[in-house]
Amino acid sequence: MFIVVIGSGLSGTVASSLLRHAGYRVNLFETRTHVAGNCFDKRDDNFVVHAYGPHLFHTNDQEVWNFLSESTEWTGYQHLVLADTPQGRIPIPYNSQTECWLGRRYRDQEIRDLIFKDYSQKQWGIPWEQMPAAITGRVPMRRENEDMRYFTDKYQGQPKDGYTAMFERMLEGIPVHLGVGKDEWRKHAAKADLVIYTGKIDEYFNYCYGRLPYRSLRFEHQRSRERLPVAVINQCNTLPYTRMYDHRYFSEESAIGAPPLPEGEETIITKEYPMAHDETNEPFYPMPFGEGQALYQKYKKLADGEKKTIFIGRLATYSYLDMWMAVKQAMVKLRPIVGRGPFV
Repeated sequence: MFIVVIGSGLSGTVASSLLRHAGYRVNLFETRTHVAGNCFDKRDDNFVVHAYGPHLFHTNDQEVWNFLSESTEWTGYQHLVLADTPQGRIPIPYNSQTECWLGRRYRDQEIRDLIFKDYSQKQWGIPWEQMPAAITGRVPMRRENEDMRYFTDKYQGQPKDGYTAMFERMLEGIPVHLGVGKDEWRKHAAKADLVIYTGKIDEYFNYCYGRLPYRSLRFEHQRSRERLPVAVINQCNTLPYTRMYDHRYFSEESAIGAPPLPEGEETIITKEYPMAHDETNEPFYPMPFGEGQALYQKYKKLADGEKKTIFIGRLATYSYLDMWMAVKQAMVKLRPIVGRGPFV
């Protein structure tokens, strides 16, 4: 069986690897000049720079962890985040340490207003009052302990030599066509027995119902001799960017209390600005609510009628997926074809 995969991001790479190991002939097509999609990173001196924002792997799913561990060793990285708020800089998620910094116990509504309201409005480009429960309901109110880690999953870490290296190992033995035109894959898909599509679902159907809304990001990278006190500082305020981060942390074991930079060395500090997606930037986040959800349902109906195409990933299923969820989705959707792997 000959299978064409479109997109070398997380979903496309996982699908390609699963299919190749099951004995299928796979070709992968990617419009960018590199693999790994928005997970792409590159080495700068002795640390890795996340070109499209920090990717922080965490999961409680042993099958997902074991599968990825076939292609990488992991650091013991644990993610910590501070937030700049109108009440000063505090640790988040809200926990007993946050209360100590603030000097009193905040009510749920106060936590929402202090930590989430301004940040979310910048992230999604709409007023808080217009946001659906799918977003506002995901806001974690409080953690009743002193655990300052942002994630508490059983498995956490960063690929020891970066995400790009991990992706390249997963794609070993697979013909990868980089820098192709956005419709190049269609010529090859016509000859394929199966197509795995991970791009924008509206683009697959040539925007026949119009364009789905997505959010994008703009990055300002700056070299610095000064480090941040933790890996990421969220901007829970009215500043135009949502967070800033110090890339050197992502190559270290700890996300807090890093030593000063060696003489003559620098780090890279990035500020992240949310914006609407258009033809000049990359789509990062689907907006699966309101008009976006209604329009997606039209495209989903068309997708359900495609007999030899499987749609996977954030853009193709128009859903907000964490990294582990994207891996699991590919595993589950391809299970009828590749069976269960030895990863549980």
